[in-house]
Amino acid sequence: MKILTLNINSIRAHAQSFIDILRAGEYDTIMVQELKVEDAAFPYNLFDEYGYNIKVFGQKSWNGVAIFSKHSIEDTVRGLPPYADTAARFIECVVDGRVRLINVYMPNGDTVDSPKFPYKLEWMRAFTDYIARYADSEEPVIIGGDFNVALEDRDVWKPANYVGIAIAAPQAREAMRRWLDAGWTDAWRALHPDAVGYTWYGYRGRDTVGNRQGLRLDYFLCNRAAMRLVEGCEIDMGPRLAEKPTDHCGLALRLK
Repeated sequence: MKILTLNINSIRAHAQSFIDILRAGEYDTIMVQELKVEDAAFPYNLFDEYGYNIKVFGQKSWNGVAIFSKHSIEDTVRGLPPYADTAARFIECVVDGRVRLINVYMPNGDTVDSPKFPYKLEWMRAFTDYIARYADSEEPVIIGGDFNVALEDRDVWKPANYVGIAIAAPQAREAMRRWLDAGWTDAWRALHPDAVGYTWYGYRGRDTVGNRQGLRLDYFLCNRAAMRLVEGCEIDMGPRLAEKPTDHCGLALRLK
């Protein structure tokens, strides 16, 4: 099984580049964030011919998450339970009867003095409580998506520029470290312990050239059972280099 996580930054605006990914057929399961479309308006018809089952939790103009898979999709949960959130940021399911996927688009939080920052931390605390049940499970569980956290300074192209910015705030980083301390593994970092790699690049200039002006915001976290299945985890630059690209690269996880 090969899984891609990708923030598409509007499934309708970047439909063609996403179709190109489906047509290539490299990934049998794709976790998508920032759909920016409500369920009723989701463009299923654009993707019918490519053989994917699709589960969507959408929202008009903002947020939204979906899972595409050529395998069966069961046991779907939409929304982070029991957190009372009006934003579509969480969808969970079991794929192929054997791997549980949790797809997240975590709050950005803006700046640490913004009213959005407490919401980010509150959401992360609720998420911490929810995933605790899966850390030691014998069921393989994989959390993927746009976490909107650059975990370390080396995950930020110029750390001095991000002082006071929520994605690099100590409180957000500490929340994520608690997940790692509880037994979750950051798959890309585990397989590339000394590397610098970014998954987000802004639209200004040639930010993707020479690995400049990027951030690592997209992750796969695996519990112990899932990590035993992992064969590889790589950044896929293709989506960011498409003719009409999203601002994120893909992150690919390969399982036995």
